[in-house]
Amino acid sequence: MKRMPRIKDVMSAFPFSIADSASMTQAKAMMKEHKVGHLPVKLADGSLSVLSKREIEKMALPGHSHTDFDELIVADLCPNNVYTVDLYTSLIEVLDYMHDAHADCVLVTRHDKLAGVFTASDACRAFSESLKDEFFPGGGDSVA
Repeated sequence: MKRMPRIKDVMSAFPFSIADSASMTQAKAMMKEHKVGHLPVKLADGSLSVLSKREIEKMALPGHSHTDFDELIVADLCPNNVYTVDLYTSLIEVLDYMHDAHADCVLVTRHDKLAGVFTASDACRAFSESLKDEFFPGGGDSVA
């Protein structure tokens, strides 16, 4: 009998993170260098947040209220209500939350420390692997 996957089975472990006092220029460079769309943020009070590439791009558009975008620091764009789960949380619970809340990222912790990140892209990868295991058990990944 198969075991229900937990978030630790499908997350991106040991994600890169940035301090909330870092500049937006540093955050953009870090995201580009590591090819990530979500960058966990360690806030000054010890809690966690996340910065998304999509939000950065939206804020940097001409005509937006922040005309000097590169002078902002990471804390200026961090949301306060980031969904955070423990390493052993059921994958179903996380996927249901992401669907219901239209969330594209979840931070994963172990003993209240950042352990991973789980994004909509990670969900697609995990679902693809699950389908391949079910329909192509011999290891073939041809979908033709």
